[in-house]
Amino acid sequence: MSNHKQDERSLVQLPSEDRKETMKTHHEDNQNPLLMLTARGLKFFGWTLVGFAIAFVIFHIFGAFSLAQSLLSVDVWVWFARVAASLFCLFAIAMIFESWR
Repeated sequence: MSNHKQDERSLVQLPSEDRKETMKTHHEDNQNPLLMLTARGLKFFGWTLVGFAIAFVIFHIFGAFSLAQSLLSVDVWVWFARVAASLFCLFAIAMIFESWR
């Protein structure tokens, strides 16, 4: 029994370099391709929304109200909603797979 306590005490008192060798360092860093694709899609979707906002402000400043109204049409926002819903679903699926692994 004292031998077991001696082993525990010696492990605790090891210098940090020696302790590092006893730790498991062979972690796999596999990145989920679906998660990376979805993250890239969300990034570009965000940049597209920013671009539309800038275009809307520029069209209003220069008086191109017909072009600004075309950006606010229902058809454009329906497509934005479809893309956002698709990206959200892909992101949720990727997160489920990532937590499953």
